Amino acid sequence: MAVCERERLVLSNPTHHCWSLQVIMFTIHEYILIEIRPNKVKVTNLKTRESLESGDNLTFSNERLLMTVMDEPQSTLKDLINQLTQSDLIHFRRTIILNPYHPNISEFSEVEKRSFRDMAEFLGARIVRFKFGKEISIKRLGSRYLDKETSP
Repeated sequence: MAVCERERLVLSNPTHHCWSLQVIMFTIHEYILIEIRPNKVKVTNLKTRESLESGDNLTFSNERLLMTVMDEPQSTLKDLINQLTQSDLIHFRRTIILNPYHPNISEFSEVEKRSFRDMAEFLGARIVRFKFGKEISIKRLGSRYLDKETSP
């Protein structure tokens, strides 16, 4: 066996020349909007404008719309995202915009926002954004807003 010093590759046959290794990785930036409502979630792929939503019978673990890994809403979200996105063979850079809304909640605490962020990261987000309010305009979500990283 020989070691190619330029690439640090172990070659099985020392008579071969040192080969250059090139790895091509595709990065597709995905923009996913998740609308969380009492008893319902909706996922929209902002590039394709396709959306899917759960039925009106999801049960959250509490009244504040928070989810844990074992909750039905989070597994439903994961399934909906998988249906709207491309295969796992390509590496994605995913931005998730969270839009939690409950008519009886005027503001979410920092702990609750952190919980939402953790959930989005579990769903594959590299960048997490929040948009609060009942209605969200997809047209107003420009890429400059979506790509800007936020603090927890």
